[in-house]
Amino acid sequence: MVDQDEEYVRRRRWSRDEKRAIVKEAATSGNVIGTAKRHGIQAQQIYRWRDRLFGPAEPAGFVSVSFVADPPTALPAPVPELDCPLEHPAPVLDGVNDRIEIASGSGVTVRLPSGSSATLIVAIATGMARRR
Repeated sequence: MVDQDEEYVRRRRWSRDEKRAIVKEAATSGNVIGTAKRHGIQAQQIYRWRDRLFGPAEPAGFVSVSFVADPPTALPAPVPELDCPLEHPAPVLDGVNDRIEIASGSGVTVRLPSGSSATLIVAIATGMARRR
């Protein structure tokens, strides 16, 4: 059943410029359904025209990420500190081997360069927390 507000024109011929204008109107307004109703077409037609005129839309904000499992390594035997028996010295940061590691409870570890932005670090940590 078609609502009285939804009246569609069948088999009308649209020029390439008309199609482009309708697709642009839908994109700028952000309301594909409203634009489709104004022009008497179905919303799916606007998506089809968009894909044919401009190619398929790319996902927004996609960043490729790859996870590599570390091979199991044996830990070196502890060496007693003669000068500081109760304290452990702070690690030396040399700027070459520095990195940020985010480890999940499921055993996944992501390593990032030390200069990674806080926004990226939080986004990755949040994503890993959601995958539990």
